[in-house]
Order: sequence, then structure tokens, then C-alpha cells
Amino acid sequence: MRICRTVLAWHLLVIGGVLFPLSTPFAQTRIALDSTIPAYLPQERTSGTLSISAAEPITPLVRAWISGMTLRHPHLKITLITDDPGSGLTALLAHRTEVAAMARRLTAAEIAEFVKEYGYEPSEVPVASDALAIYVHQDNPVTGLALDELDGMFCRERQRGLRYDVDSWGLVGVMDEWFEAPVELYGKRSSSNGSVLFREEVCKDGSFVPKLVDAQGTASMVMDLGANPYGIGFGSIGYRTSSVKPVPIASVKGGRYVEPTVHTAMDGSYPLRRNLYLYIAKPPKSMPIQPSAELVRYVLSRQGQQVALDSGFFPIGTTDNARLRSKWSVPSQTAQVQTPDRRTLE
Repeated sequence: MRICRTVLAWHLLVIGGVLFPLSTPFAQTRIALDSTIPAYLPQERTSGTLSISAAEPITPLVRAWISGMTLRHPHLKITLITDDPGSGLTALLAHRTEVAAMARRLTAAEIAEFVKEYGYEPSEVPVASDALAIYVHQDNPVTGLALDELDGMFCRERQRGLRYDVDSWGLVGVMDEWFEAPVELYGKRSSSNGSVLFREEVCKDGSFVPKLVDAQGTASMVMDLGANPYGIGFGSIGYRTSSVKPVPIASVKGGRYVEPTVHTAMDGSYPLRRNLYLYIAKPPKSMPIQPSAELVRYVLSRQGQQVALDSGFFPIGTTDNARLRSKWSVPSQTAQVQTPDRRTLE
């Protein structure tokens, strides 16, 4: 039955390579790039070499960016390091790469470790964002949930400090006939982007409770929720059906509850989201160095941000995009085509 529902959802979502419009019973919101983001035009024909390490959840995205770069710079050789455990930072600290692509921001301890190795802080470039929505049955009267309540539902360790398991809807303030109704969980257990984001941001690197029903994807999960009034699940933002609804989320109970939309994901007001970053070994106040500067310009361009969208992520805000593109532009008379020796970056 689950396979049949998944196949049906796939056919409903994708016909001819496009999504149905929102007037249909089952659809995902179409996201369009801001038309003011300029197309990519190389400042220099870049050659030489560039090495990048990437966190496992965003490796496919980084591969797609590399393909776009090498298509436009055929004399540039880019090596992607995929044996870096976890974050992608280890190879950068070991001087094996010039760039680390990470699915989260560096911690203060990690920045201190970088400074100890290089003598300066890394250049931080937000390049896309990731976000999740929480869905329930349309008839569920819950009006909002806090991150610690989601932790109490989905996560084994409850590292956000809640002292009890949230296993009934009454424990999050839903009354009357819903008070003793069980909370039934849906989501993806694998190392997908959504699963990793949920475990890191909600569970604080903890694990899921055993009763979580493993969904094959957001489309399948949404169809399961539509048949289960007591269900709750996490998945991609933007799904709309007549039988499920997204739940507003607050960072803390009683705080501001924010609807999960494309706009709140991009402007940073929605709590269950985070940026993706490039961290680059570049001394502060020095000119951007080719080819890493050209990589940043491509990733922030219309083509690069479209690659992020096509890979299931969101573009960064237009204002931040323009500021970063200006910062990483290299005046042609000072552009350096050859990649410096990695040890000289110290």
C-alpha cells in the first residue's frame, strides 16, 4: 500500500517535468528566483586547481556547482574531497583543500581551531539555505509548536530539556476529544537533507524515537498524514493538500510562532531552517583569490542559485546576495589566475 501511495504521489507531482499549480488537490509551491540576481559572467578565464571538501548532506549540490564551474572554465581542475568525515572541515584544517562546503555554521570552537592552524579566521560565505515544515492532518486544532515540544515528540534523548515525552496531543495544549489522542510520527530516518537537518536542529544531534514511521519522502508522508488525524511529520516546505496543513513553529514555547513559507525560510525568521556555507582559507582584508573567488561568484549567480533550488534548497536573500557578490568581485587588473600554494595562505 505504501508503494502504491508513493507512486501515485510521484505521478501527481511530476508530469512533463513540472509541478501542478496550486489549484490541484496535491501540489508543492513553485519557487522562482528573484529576477534581479544577475547571470554569471566570468571575470577571468580561470585555470589552475581548486580543492573543495563537502559535508555529506550537501555533496550532490556541491558536485552540481562544480559541474557548472568546469563547464565555464575548462582549464580549471576542481577536486572534491568526499572522505572527510562529517562536516567537511577536517580536510580544510589539514590544508588538503582551500574551501569547505558545510551544511551549518562553524562553532566557536571550530573557528578557534582554524585560527590556531592558519593564524586568521576563515572567510564565511552563506550560499543557500535549508528548511523543513511540520505537517499535521487538516482537522488537527494545534495552532503552533515549539522546538522543545518537537524534540519531546520525535527525539529519544530530549536534549532541549523537556522533562517528559510528548506522546499525546493534550501535552501540547490540544483539548477536548484530542486531549488523550496519541501523537503518531512520520518522517525520513535516512541521511537525507531533511532527516539530518531535523536531527541536528531539533534533536541536537540526538536520534529518533523507535516509533517514527519511516516515509519515503514528503509526498508519501503527506498522503499518510491525510489518512491519519493523529499524525505529525516533517518534510519539505510548500506542500499543500486538502487534508494536511503546515504548523507554525516557535524557537521557544510562548515565543513568536512563524508559518513555514518560502519567504520566512529565506529571510531567517522561521526557526526550523539554517544556512549552507562555504568556508574559505583567505587572509582577512586581502583581495579575493582566483579561482575560489570565481567559485563564489558562480554559486551566488542566477545559475548557481538555480542549481541550489533544483537540488531542494532555497536561495539566500537578495540583499545578502548582492553584498557578497560585491565583496568577492576581483578587479580584472589585480585578479590572480594561478592558485597559490596552500601553505602560503597561512
